[in-house]
Amino acid sequence: MATIKQVKRRQNIQMAEGYLDLAMVLDDRWPLDDENRASLAHRAVSCLENIKNPLGHKPYILFLKGQAMRTAGKLDDAIRYLEQSSKLDPDNLHTYLALAWCYKRTERLDRAIESMRIAVELDAENPIAQYNLACYFALNRQVEMALMHLSFALELNPKYRDLTTEESDFDLIRQNPVFASLTSISV
Repeated sequence: MATIKQVKRRQNIQMAEGYLDLAMVLDDRWPLDDENRASLAHRAVSCLENIKNPLGHKPYILFLKGQAMRTAGKLDDAIRYLEQSSKLDPDNLHTYLALAWCYKRTERLDRAIESMRIAVELDAENPIAQYNLACYFALNRQVEMALMHLSFALELNPKYRDLTTEESDFDLIRQNPVFASLTSISV
């Protein structure tokens, strides 16, 4: 039977997840202004701060704090929490995806690539990890690596082909004949 502390810990985690889900779902359909996005993110962090004894939940709590800071646009804070989470739980693919997203947007492309390489090592069959690594290699002008990982991503999930038409990360390699061959849809 769960203790009151365990129940409260779980409730706080669930409330934080709810605030973050709300921020993301609303933002997809009805973009939030910065103030409302930050408000939801800070509510999530407040719930997590109420957890005094996280026990085995500490890596996940740090991950959620990182996601909250990312949602609030505080990317350096997000990176700090996500890096702490990755040290405590080095096998969490989602942490490396989030870290890479933050690194890219703080112009630390080498770190974004490093994070995505770890994600691919953790799960080479994950198409979003392969796709994002291809994006970051393309931005870094590492054409062969970008094309190789894009090929893997499209083999794992051909639906990613549709994303390539609008993905600005591929602008530098869009004219490459191999890119054109990979992304063309044959009838």
